[in-house]
Amino acid sequence: MLFNSYSFIFLMLPVSVIGYYLLNRLNQRLGMIWIIICSLLFIGHTNIMYLLVLIPCMMFNYFVASYMHVTKHKKAMLTFGVSINVLVLLIFKYTNFFLDYFNENVFADSLTFRLFFPLGISFYTFQQITFLVDYYRDDSLRCDIIEYFAYICFYPQFVQGPIVLQSEMIPQFRDISRKTCDYRYISRGLYRFALGLVKKVLIANILASAVDAGYRCISELGILAAVLLLIGYSLQIYFDFSGYSDMAIGVGWMFHIDLPENFNSPYKAKSIDDFWDRWHITLTRFFTRYVYFPLGGSKKGRIRTYINILIIFLLSGLWHGSDSSFVIWGLMHGVGMLLCRIFKDVKKNLNIHNNAIAKSGVFNGIGTCITFIYVSIAWVLFRADSISKAQRVFARFKDFCDLSISHYMYEPFNEFIEATILLRLDVLGINERIPGFLMGAVIILFMIACMVLPNSMQVVEKWSDALISKKRFGRFASCLAVAVMITWGILSFSGVTEFVYWSF
Repeated sequence: MLFNSYSFIFLMLPVSVIGYYLLNRLNQRLGMIWIIICSLLFIGHTNIMYLLVLIPCMMFNYFVASYMHVTKHKKAMLTFGVSINVLVLLIFKYTNFFLDYFNENVFADSLTFRLFFPLGISFYTFQQITFLVDYYRDDSLRCDIIEYFAYICFYPQFVQGPIVLQSEMIPQFRDISRKTCDYRYISRGLYRFALGLVKKVLIANILASAVDAGYRCISELGILAAVLLLIGYSLQIYFDFSGYSDMAIGVGWMFHIDLPENFNSPYKAKSIDDFWDRWHITLTRFFTRYVYFPLGGSKKGRIRTYINILIIFLLSGLWHGSDSSFVIWGLMHGVGMLLCRIFKDVKKNLNIHNNAIAKSGVFNGIGTCITFIYVSIAWVLFRADSISKAQRVFARFKDFCDLSISHYMYEPFNEFIEATILLRLDVLGINERIPGFLMGAVIILFMIACMVLPNSMQVVEKWSDALISKKRFGRFASCLAVAVMITWGILSFSGVTEFVYWSF
């Protein structure tokens, strides 16, 4: 079930939230059970087979954690539990990759078997690993099976995160003050959900129409169209994934549950390491706490630190996908992180970190532009189906003579009702004289907005202040904004697409 669907907004969301608070009045355990039931319905709505993987995995991990509490061989049990989780993830994530390889090179396309990919497995596997490791480190974090099930399959964050720690979630499930309906939390949740809906339906989906068309006809692109394609996908994946995170956090607030932030204006980053402090924050936290630190972090010398960084980003690439393009994407970010680390070491040794130029806005602006370009180039490998396809995209940057915008890209873009309205308002006829001008202008404006405007967290805080202010106009305008965004998003559902990270 998608957040951007009629069944979710008009049925699943109100029924689950209202039922949760009503049952909490009778018994708090009933409220927890209701969360589990709603979450399992949400997950199994698309394919009941997803539950046949999820439920045994949860039962297994709870058994391992419980047995760790009574056995003398805690470390061996932890190793066993983590290994099984990783093995299950590898089986479902990479079996089809190897089947395709052998089918193409050995069995002459005689293999027809395909293994389905369980919804959210990449995310809930990591969450279950954090549960086992944290339980091993501190058994005071014990919880019962109902709390554990609710923690793992809590539907707002199940499909694409954020990846939540048990120390963040389970205490909130136990907090009696969070069992009653808080209308400020619900109003903030609705606003955050509305922001995410706008990002996904009104921005990411529109950008996707141009990007998908561009990748279908790479050979027809000139240098300008290739640049817009590169920037367009960078924006699409950001608005798509951060839009989902906004909706997840918003729905969590409606249950009076705080989920961790997953994005913090990543395209304002001044370096690659700054980017990963802002992009998919909970994934960065997972690799840092559960892989980087156990490998020794930065405490075993400079060379070992650099190796550990490359290992982390190699694993990040493999986590995202089995194709070699994902591995190169991960290694590109690893190399970028190494260059940042080396540059910082040089600055420290030369004692130039207090230099006025280094502190200037110009220096920061250059860093932001270079980081955005580097990240956008890496996204080509992420988006392309293969390395050869990515090479074809990069080859289009050599065509300096073709400054036209491909009609393959702007025609699908122009079909959206929002674009149609803007085209009718083009009284000067700029788009007729420069076909594709509107699409290019929208992409550039969105890029500037990402680098200049406040992010969702900041916008919600300002909206919350307006909502509780004594000024009636401020409260009215705030409520109207929510109504307009949700209505506009719902009216645009005809163009619904899955989220980019849905398949990860």
